Amino acid sequence: MDQAFDAVRNLLIEDPDSVAANALMLRVMIHRKDAGAAVNILDRLKLLDPSRRDDYDAHAASIQYQDGEALAATARLEALLKVSPEFDEARRLLVKILDQQGLSHDANQHVRSMMGHTGLSLEELVGLVFPTRSRNGAPDPVTATVDTGTLDPYVIRVASALRINGNPREALACLDASGWLVDHRSLAAVSLYGRTLADAQLFDELEAWAATTPQSCQRYPDYWIACGTLARRQDKEVAIECFIRAIQREPGSIDAFYGIVQSLEEEGKLELAKPFRNRLTELDSIARDVRELRGSASPTPRAFVDIATQLANIGRPLEAVAWQELAISSFSPDSEQLRLIPQYKAQVLSRFPMGYDETEIQCGWVSPIEDVASMWLAEIRSKDPTQLNSKHWTKQSSIPSGLSVTTPNFKNVAEQKRLTFRYLNAAEPVEREFQIFQAFGGGVACLDFDCDGAVDFYFAQAGTTPPDGRSDHPNELFRNLGDEFVGVVSSSYSDDRGYTVGVSAGDWNQDGFADLLIGSVGHNRLLINQGDGTFRTDQNSALRDQVAYTSSLAIADLTGDGLPDIIEINYLDDPAIFEPIRYGADGKPKSLPGPLQFKPAMDRLLVSVGDGSMLASPLGNQTDDAFRPGLALLVTDLDGQPGNEVFVANDLRANQMWFRGKSSDGVSRWDDGAVGLGVAYGAGGKPMACMGVAAADFDQNGRLDLHVSNFEDEWSNQYMQTTSGTFEDCVVSYKLDVVTRKMLGFGTQAIDYDNDTVWDLIVGNGHIEDQTDKGSMFAMPTQVLAGRSDGFLLQQCAGDDDYWNSAHFTRGMAKCDFNRDGLVDVVATDLKKDVVLLQNQTVTDNHWLQLELVGTSSERDAVGARVTIEFKSKALVQAVQTGDGYLSKNESALFVGLGKADSIDQVRVLWPSGIQSVYRDLACDHRWLLVEDQADACLAW
Repeated sequence: MDQAFDAVRNLLIEDPDSVAANALMLRVMIHRKDAGAAVNILDRLKLLDPSRRDDYDAHAASIQYQDGEALAATARLEALLKVSPEFDEARRLLVKILDQQGLSHDANQHVRSMMGHTGLSLEELVGLVFPTRSRNGAPDPVTATVDTGTLDPYVIRVASALRINGNPREALACLDASGWLVDHRSLAAVSLYGRTLADAQLFDELEAWAATTPQSCQRYPDYWIACGTLARRQDKEVAIECFIRAIQREPGSIDAFYGIVQSLEEEGKLELAKPFRNRLTELDSIARDVRELRGSASPTPRAFVDIATQLANIGRPLEAVAWQELAISSFSPDSEQLRLIPQYKAQVLSRFPMGYDETEIQCGWVSPIEDVASMWLAEIRSKDPTQLNSKHWTKQSSIPSGLSVTTPNFKNVAEQKRLTFRYLNAAEPVEREFQIFQAFGGGVACLDFDCDGAVDFYFAQAGTTPPDGRSDHPNELFRNLGDEFVGVVSSSYSDDRGYTVGVSAGDWNQDGFADLLIGSVGHNRLLINQGDGTFRTDQNSALRDQVAYTSSLAIADLTGDGLPDIIEINYLDDPAIFEPIRYGADGKPKSLPGPLQFKPAMDRLLVSVGDGSMLASPLGNQTDDAFRPGLALLVTDLDGQPGNEVFVANDLRANQMWFRGKSSDGVSRWDDGAVGLGVAYGAGGKPMACMGVAAADFDQNGRLDLHVSNFEDEWSNQYMQTTSGTFEDCVVSYKLDVVTRKMLGFGTQAIDYDNDTVWDLIVGNGHIEDQTDKGSMFAMPTQVLAGRSDGFLLQQCAGDDDYWNSAHFTRGMAKCDFNRDGLVDVVATDLKKDVVLLQNQTVTDNHWLQLELVGTSSERDAVGARVTIEFKSKALVQAVQTGDGYLSKNESALFVGLGKADSIDQVRVLWPSGIQSVYRDLACDHRWLLVEDQADACLAW
């Protein structure tokens, strides 16, 4: 090669303008991998041979790209295409380079410019279906490191991937550390920054961003989604217009459609929201079909046609023709139909110059005559900079700052206390690749069934094939004898041999003895406590009238008549859930079940008639298309108004918050207010895979808030209730985004583990499938999160290294004080391991109070009673609730941490009946019994 270099150099010395000699030297430089010299030669060849200028520029860009000079290659190709816009091969190279930089929208715009006159590749078409995800090689978007302080070409892609994968803080740090925002002033980076601020719930910073961002960023859908997210807090009409503009720029922008749906539903405009929600379903169907086609070793022409048909139906006809063109060229390249494709494209473009029907892609939405979005932006830009620092959105917490964190100490004493039980998900337990009902585990109910003052436990068992199989292993009732637990399921006649999932307890017949409620994949049961240590099945119960896949249940007064009713949350209603997993020739499952593959079930309200019988009806009189796959349940008074509300955490569909009202004929009805209140979706406006729920006044503003555990790669929800009664998902500001993102949370409870007056959280985690080959955990650790004024802090627990240093498949979780020492304990079930009883052994000198409430005019369990504990100029608010956790029932007591206060001023109770009671002279560090209509409290222990 050195000889060749010398020979060619001599030729160039003789004739430096020789095209042939320069071409030879180019080959030598390429062979020697001297990219800089090769590019210089190509630039010289452009001058020597102007007829091939475009080819030389494209070649130079390719060399720069391969040499890692993506930015230089991009600039060269963009300049080339301004001169020669029909040079498709150069444009294809630019698409590839832009896409690998994370500039997917820019790449898609170039793809659209080619679509009208040339055939597209599969990957180019796929990019239009998935407009926010890079589809080519380059550095891994999650693990790639970024050279901070430089114009690393992959910064935007890495930051975008971090945002999509639930790490907005890291995405912001990535962009901040690079030169893209300041030095390069990339419009795409600036737009992505705003979008990421929106995801991170940094609304003050987002408003400042909107006030200072150049208008040239408006070409990017990220810009408009960020503006729409900000506007949703101020003006829903403006928000919708912002999201519409995002859709006009990217018709497949799912986040923009979610934003419109949420904005309309929050305004109560459900009919207007329907076409946008239907469009989300259509986009999801297209995405699913495209994924299946890409993953198929031998896709059929029909698969391409199905995708094309769906795209045509949603106003994207040019894309539809392009998919057909790809199918014909792949399967029938000599077909006459292929030669007619240009005609079809011309017809589409004559009618829709953009390639899509703008009216159809925005679901027929007609924008107002006034440009409300531009007017709103102009108003923001006109604000005094000091106005942009308002904290109107932030949580207002009464928790004092500077509190120290006490190390939590929990020890698993189940074996020591002879509490031995293991849930079985089948007759022969399945370890992985579950049928859908085999992955969700069973619950536990805490109740004092024998009225001896000590909490007992009732555990759900499956161990069979639903819906009709009978298990060799019963549910189990353990009686608390103080030093140990003893199984009494046989002697108490509380046996059940169905496929039990959720369990609960409550006083159905108001006789003072807790009854048992059993929810199954099959027939549900109500077991009546006879007061002599035994139970009998309520044979008249309407619970048994249908086969259901019941997840959670609760007993509480839902009609306001002083009698308890039953709420039954059902997951799926589809015989296909019982079909076995299908395997391919390689021994791997063809697919694993998910909730959206099956028909969701109807939730039921079973109202007490008063004579022991009950009348069943659909909750909220829902029709089939409104059913949701519900998992967790909470019943209590959430709004401070008379009557209980029902919150349902749903799996991959919007959550529900049911309120009781009355129709014009005076009959009670139930309305779902979740969307308008802000608890239907996650912070990004999408339904989450919600599992468990915990309720407490986390910020001590006198209103109950909700913590909801979710799927892996989804944050939990931290719905904080404002003084106006709406909720704000403050998961990021409460520092729960990072600690919950890689967990799949099931049972969760609000506990004050050290009695310092501040609510903490405990969350049981564990995956529903083994995805360790994809970097996920299968078994997962249990988390204790200490509550502080500025959010939650993950704790390293002491007391039991064997438990806290290992991973689990936690499912049901309930709180209690089984040993009556004033510290809150936790009992939890596991999908694969024995039940755990986490005894709270935290070292603290803080004081406490426990309260049991008994209704007289209200139903006996007094669910929905609101209690205010006043001491040392402080007022803590709690509510009697049921159903919270996951598939389980907590001990029927309120656990109050008092901190250093050794006395209280008074306890005020607003009973569900409307009666108000005030109790004084309650000594700390005791449990007290409060009975409605009785002036004095009774010391329980």
